Amino acid sequence: MSDWFSTAIEMQREVLRAQQAQLDAAQKMIDAGDQVAALHEAGQKAAEANLALWKQWAGLWGWK
Repeated sequence: MSDWFSTAIEMQREVLRAQQAQLDAAQKMIDAGDQVAALHEAGQKAAEANLALWKQWAGLWGWK
């Protein structure tokens, strides 16, 4: 049989574990968001490079 104080301490430990799990999950979401932003930036750079390529190609053939 445990006393009230031991039960209260264990309950606080469980609350801390749950809060740590929430923080870990939030960090994973932030990391995923950073990856999505990097992917978006890379896609935009690729699109700009593709546009520049097509402009150069069109200029080569006098289609400006």
